[in-house]
Amino acid sequence: MQTLSILLADVSFPLLQEGFTIAGGWFQWLTELIRALIEGVGITGVGIILFTLILKAITLPFDVYQRVTMRKQTLIMRRMAPELEKLQKQYANDRNTYSAKMMELYKKNGYNMFGACLPMIISLVILIIAFQSLNEFSQYANLAMYERMTASYNAAVRQYSVSEEEAAADEITTEERAEGTFIIVKSAQADKFVYFEYNADEKDANGEQTKRYSYKIDVDKMYAYFGGDSGEIAALVEEERQNDASYTKEDGCYAYLNRIGAKAAAQSYRDDPPSFLWIKNIWYPDVSYAHPIQEYQEFVNSIRAELILQDGTRAPLSEVIDEALYENITSQLDSEKEEPNGYFVLIILSIGLIVLSQFVAMRSSKESSQFQTVDGSGAKQQKMMMVIMPIIYAIFAFMYSAAFSLYMLMSSVISILVTLGSNFVIGRIFRKKEEEEIRQRHTRTVPGRKPTDRKKK
Repeated sequence: MQTLSILLADVSFPLLQEGFTIAGGWFQWLTELIRALIEGVGITGVGIILFTLILKAITLPFDVYQRVTMRKQTLIMRRMAPELEKLQKQYANDRNTYSAKMMELYKKNGYNMFGACLPMIISLVILIIAFQSLNEFSQYANLAMYERMTASYNAAVRQYSVSEEEAAADEITTEERAEGTFIIVKSAQADKFVYFEYNADEKDANGEQTKRYSYKIDVDKMYAYFGGDSGEIAALVEEERQNDASYTKEDGCYAYLNRIGAKAAAQSYRDDPPSFLWIKNIWYPDVSYAHPIQEYQEFVNSIRAELILQDGTRAPLSEVIDEALYENITSQLDSEKEEPNGYFVLIILSIGLIVLSQFVAMRSSKESSQFQTVDGSGAKQQKMMMVIMPIIYAIFAFMYSAAFSLYMLMSSVISILVTLGSNFVIGRIFRKKEEEEIRQRHTRTVPGRKPTDRKKK
């Protein structure tokens, strides 16, 4: 589609061209997966939940492997516990010697303190990729929302004009100017007071003709169509002149047409809001000080990626959408610019579940961390992580979208369930092995002697 502009005499304000997109990042395929899920389901929050489940299904084998490995290492640690306690007492004031002796004991018993690290690193990498993809898609979704509003705005304005294909032969004229030959398409119908023109000699980078439409208002026709001196535009002009005596009929037509387009844009937003439960815009944080429709500078700051235009060129958002255009599009969404986007609910829930998830994981690895240091600081470090990790996630939750908070919430729920379930299953398996080892040790006979027949005895 072409760039739309409305000219009043020599004044114009070009609207955002349609059909642009955000430049893809490293993990664009994952961003496309999020898009396919959300568009396929039709409910943004449900699509994000499905995305979380898919990622968790991918990481599940690594999680299970990590827990099995940790369980094996815990059993070895349990057998080494008496010797480690002796070492702790013996080298209480010599950490270096304790560490060396501890490593010798680890090697002797086949204990590998880094055995469960690789799956954890893989899970962490996937988390970072998921975060980046959600962040990238939130930018895409916000821009797509704005583009849909722009398309509705443009369509509302274009309904008052005819296309070049629909125009009669006498409604198309040409005019020679210094810039080239201009084609002017102006309808004779009373309700078609918007007309357009373009330079027929203008070429694109490939030398082919390009049509950049400039839309203009036939002020007298529009003024008459909306009631003349007793109509809505006349009332608008009269009202504005109370504050600005220089306000003209042309200004009134310009403002009224913009209002028509802005109402269509607002209706487009309200018909398909990016909401989920109590959150008005899931692509912004679940906080009361953010709003579903942001101010211009906040909107620009939220989309850091470059835009790819229809001709393939790239440009930052601020060069494609200026503040005047943004205010025109969102001028009928004042309430959405002021109401709270959320109430911190997702943030509080996600942080609480992350703490619970950390606690469950810490309880699972309590034995293995007990003897890692001579003074028990390994366990202290684990407790410290229970504080640090929720703080890090809280910072992300306040800075980034509610979609990320929802992802973390579901991820924590699944992690807790997987931890409890795997601990239960793996625990039963290893308990049977332990019982079998104990039974074999207690039923072991002296070499060369046959077991006594209890019945005969």
